Amino acid sequence: MLSECLRSVVSQDAPAGCEVELVLVDNNPAPQVQEIVDGIRGDARFPVTLVHEPEPGIPHARNRGVDEALARGADWIVCIDDDEIADPRWLASLIEAGIAYKGDVVMGKLIKIYPERLPLFVLPTNYPPRKEGEELEVAYTHNVAFARWLVDPDKGALRFDEKLRFAGGSDSDFFRRARKLGARIVATETSVVRETQVPERLNLKWQLRREYRVGAGMARSEKALNVPGRQRRRRLDQLVFRILRMVVTIILSPLLLIFGFKRFESTVAVAIRKLAASCGALSAHFGKLPDPYRKLDGY
Repeated sequence: MLSECLRSVVSQDAPAGCEVELVLVDNNPAPQVQEIVDGIRGDARFPVTLVHEPEPGIPHARNRGVDEALARGADWIVCIDDDEIADPRWLASLIEAGIAYKGDVVMGKLIKIYPERLPLFVLPTNYPPRKEGEELEVAYTHNVAFARWLVDPDKGALRFDEKLRFAGGSDSDFFRRARKLGARIVATETSVVRETQVPERLNLKWQLRREYRVGAGMARSEKALNVPGRQRRRRLDQLVFRILRMVVTIILSPLLLIFGFKRFESTVAVAIRKLAASCGALSAHFGKLPDPYRKLDGY
């Protein structure tokens, strides 16, 4: 997985007028990826640096990447997850869009690739298309570029929250705080990464656990940002009502079989995902966060 990702990155052309360096953060107690990095260096069109961050946790790795970028005087910091494959003009399109739309953060497109047949109640979860230059409330590190000022110690001074080391959601939390600082987050559909769904993620249990942690992370972020109660999308009263509504939907869903099994399946799949997300958000109200990243999956 990592090799495929890196090969797609090092074959990128540098955006016009830019110098590029790839910094790979090996976030394991003992280094593990030196051989993989050595295998792609000969094909790289720009310098490749491997650094070791032994403190485990995604925000620790991301913050180390930020520090390395600042030390190199970077104007833009670009992130990609290690399970993505970048399209040939991914990097150039991302930076061009950020400049064209005057964004402080520019969010590219993610296409998740699924097998033709999926298990029962498992639905594809691709993002809907966005308009070019559309302003967004949040961004994620699977395909994003952001301006230096957000993390510069003398300006925005943002860092990824290391208290979320195993909970996930440190990227959405980071960009919500960037938004609060006045950053403009814009979307582009021209910068594309693709993610093949691994077998471990193609089951209902994994998907519901993901919805649970996403719901928990979003509720926790709203609380940390002091979003006024009436403006919170995950207020306690709303969550209780939504949970009850989804339970009723699931109980009554067999009635939809008269319209066909697909209608029944899709209704139940959406309802149980919303139920999981709401339960996760409810748990965050009581200070409990999941820790799914203690165990990694992939190939």
